[in-house]
Amino acid sequence: MNFRRSYPDVRTEQAGVNSPDHLWRVRKQSLGRGPASIWYRRIRIFLCAAGLIWATGTALADHPDHSTTLVFPSKSHAPLRKATQTHLFLAIGPRTRVNNPQGVALTKLAVQDDPETDQDDDELTVYGVNAGNNEIIYNTSLVNIAIYREKPGKPGSLFHPRGITADAAGDVYVADMGHKRVVRLFNRQGKHLEYQSASRPDDPDFVPFDLSLAVDGTVFVSDSAGGRVWRWHPDTNQWDIILQNLQHPLGIVTYDAKDRWTRMKPSQFGVVADNGKTVVLADYRGNVRARYKPQEKNVMFRYIAADYFNNYYVTDMLNGRVVKIDRRGRFVDSIGTEGKGDYQFLKPQGIGIWKRFGQVCVAESYAAQYYLIGTDIKEPGFRFHPPVLQVEFTLTEGARVSISLRNEQSSETTEILSEQRLSQGHHLERWQVTDDFPAGVYHILIAASPAYSSTKYFTAREQLTWNYQTEKAKTR
Repeated sequence: MNFRRSYPDVRTEQAGVNSPDHLWRVRKQSLGRGPASIWYRRIRIFLCAAGLIWATGTALADHPDHSTTLVFPSKSHAPLRKATQTHLFLAIGPRTRVNNPQGVALTKLAVQDDPETDQDDDELTVYGVNAGNNEIIYNTSLVNIAIYREKPGKPGSLFHPRGITADAAGDVYVADMGHKRVVRLFNRQGKHLEYQSASRPDDPDFVPFDLSLAVDGTVFVSDSAGGRVWRWHPDTNQWDIILQNLQHPLGIVTYDAKDRWTRMKPSQFGVVADNGKTVVLADYRGNVRARYKPQEKNVMFRYIAADYFNNYYVTDMLNGRVVKIDRRGRFVDSIGTEGKGDYQFLKPQGIGIWKRFGQVCVAESYAAQYYLIGTDIKEPGFRFHPPVLQVEFTLTEGARVSISLRNEQSSETTEILSEQRLSQGHHLERWQVTDDFPAGVYHILIAASPAYSSTKYFTAREQLTWNYQTEKAKTR
């Protein structure tokens, strides 16, 4: 089945939607059994990823030069990509309104997973903290939205909540910042969030901002007032300091090597520090491995998420963007600009990634947006040192790359590289020009299809022009 083009950018291409294989490994993923099935299934994915239908469909991109490190799914894949107050109202009526969205958590609940089929593998439960109303909005089924909210004074009530994390078993943890505690909830049968307990360390300065679950069930908590990262063992209620002497740590995420959907080792966590100015990467013992501090002085990082390859995505509330860095703290890309258009953000806050399929949800001041992880071709260029043509470029995500030469006059094409799997980072590809290669003006075409998430229907493209003159290449 082929779907219509959804991207006006000449660097992108929509092709038939097949099940994307997971990071250079074949994986099974059914997209349904017909147009109606696909439409309804993709609406559910969107509702999950959009923090529970803060949503609407979007027009074609207004900014063809936007980064494609994150890409909107095709409209056939997900008709709705951005959720707003209007569409929240259409979904659940006047029960609530968008009011200071904060943390986001995505998971695939085991209780809602049918082990005999893979048709539901990409259908998620997503929790969004609606902090201004002291509540959590989450989906319970294909189209149903629920709200967790307790009256003030009750044990399970929230006050200025911020971060949230969840697992497949149904456990949900919330940074209840106003009450200076961590609240544990449980999602009963995927239908109803129930209060279980609350805890805090024996430290009067403790004010949690965000948290993240490790595979063993322990919870990493950023303490914005105490300047620490704690590790809490819910079963024994033991609190340990992992990292300290941080200035106002904010968002935190764990990258656990024992997680089924992680590729890199060892385990580490990323935490926003210095009141939103830097990102610190450390191992589980608190040994700092890397720091990222942008060249720009005016940044306001808030929340952080990690993908399968241990890249980190950080929301920058001040500049309306998402910054991607790698596991060594090196800058990869800046995604988005400030605004309400496509590939734009207005004070982005929470971000969550379902690592298996690379689904991304970003909560902003008035809405939530749903993306897939794509790739971009940065700084493409070439050099000709007879008889070798060198083509160089940088990938913001691992991809299958093809490079070809097309004669401008005859349209004949010469293949240099075909569907080669290349890792994220800088690449230099060399091709030897033969003696009988005809002179002329050539277009150097670089195409990169992500090996993860949006593979099979999204392709980034760049074109360069090379005026090749022979005379045995003059300088040869």
